[in-house]
Amino acid sequence: MLKQQRPAYLAAMHRADDGDYGPLGEILARAMYDNLNRFIVPSLAGPARLVPLAALVDKELSLPALRQAAQRGRLDAIQGADGIWRSSRKAVEDYLRTRQRRRAT
Repeated sequence: MLKQQRPAYLAAMHRADDGDYGPLGEILARAMYDNLNRFIVPSLAGPARLVPLAALVDKELSLPALRQAAQRGRLDAIQGADGIWRSSRKAVEDYLRTRQRRRAT
């Protein structure tokens, strides 16, 4: 859980103490879903399989950088009806190669 999510988590814990488990369940479900997409899906997905951009983040490319590249058409990606951008590991590797060529010239 991220530091900035702590107040919402504590509020959800207090509500759970009073018998309202919905907010805490939502926080836990979102955390599980995010971690599933970030860590599990990429290890199972082949290099050409579409995954959420969050699953393709590494030390060289942040999520905002990937999203910006996708929005500008520099990264081969699609935005689903749910608003989530998806791309593949292969597309990111291609983007990195073209980005390095642009910097070299």
